[in-house]
Amino acid sequence: MTGWILSIVGMVLTVTLAEVMLPEGNTAKYIKGVISLMVVYVVIAPIPALIRRNIDINSFFNFSAGGYESDQAFIEIIKEDKQSSLSERMKEIYLKSELDSASVMVILGDASDIEGVILTASKEDMDAAYRLTIDCLGVKEERIVINEIYT
Repeated sequence: MTGWILSIVGMVLTVTLAEVMLPEGNTAKYIKGVISLMVVYVVIAPIPALIRRNIDINSFFNFSAGGYESDQAFIEIIKEDKQSSLSERMKEIYLKSELDSASVMVILGDASDIEGVILTASKEDMDAAYRLTIDCLGVKEERIVINEIYT
């Protein structure tokens, strides 16, 4: 890169010197034309080398230097909000279905997918709450932990 810049500077100096030394007339036009072609060549000479080289975007933006980082605390807050929102939504569904004793605690994994569900209900409401939980949350049966209330 520095060699290319030095070539351009050298060409500018050569052109300036030639302009001063050249006499007026037809020969000067031809010499200026040749010098113009040389300037164009010097300017575009590194382009084929740039095209053949694999350009790495990371060399322009230094991602490995820690210019960005995830805010783990913010991610945890969002995850907890989603867990409580899902739990509250299920509580409303249970109340609409007249399953007053049923409640659920949703546990999310790292990818904010449902990792587990803790279902609490009375013996009478348990089967209906269990099926409703599977249908509404789309969770697999093996991910539901049941806490039965004995009254």
